[in-house]
Amino acid sequence: MDEAASEFLRQVRPLWGRLQAVARRYCARQEDAGDLVQETLLRAWRAFSPVDGPTHPRAWLFTIMRNIVIDWHRAASRQVTIAPTDYEELTELAGAEPGEPLATLSSMNEEQFREFLDAGVARALDALEAPFREVVILSVAADLNYREIAEVLDCPVGTVMSRMARARRALRERLADFARSHVRTKGIRR
Repeated sequence: MDEAASEFLRQVRPLWGRLQAVARRYCARQEDAGDLVQETLLRAWRAFSPVDGPTHPRAWLFTIMRNIVIDWHRAASRQVTIAPTDYEELTELAGAEPGEPLATLSSMNEEQFREFLDAGVARALDALEAPFREVVILSVAADLNYREIAEVLDCPVGTVMSRMARARRALRERLADFARSHVRTKGIRR
């Protein structure tokens, strides 16, 4: 393997699981998510230069992914929605090497990720307007900070902070009834 390919893999490999997780949030179908990750990595490889490599590889890759989603949406009117994920699919994230067994998502434990992907939460996220849903996805599933999200979305950090605050408020309102019913069914008293 040449030096450029080695450097590319060194920068991209730790992000494969995150790319898959974010792609699943952008796409309703598993096949579309796989295509999105593949196209993201292909475009990243074509644009990669080991000398002038990206200063923020995570933000760079998620910017590429977001631009592909926008392109697909414009060109083919693809439905870009959040879809609930089966528990088994949570552990089917990209492995370290092609052909190796698939690895689990490292930055969240499975219980936290399952709770996040609960059907009620996915519906609440789907109900958010696209700009608000996108900052939540990039923050939670891609593990990007506000500065990196601003870079991906090509907007000021203040805009990201505002969208996140509005998204949290909207999610809090949408999930209030769900939380109350969940507490009652689990027998938990306040």
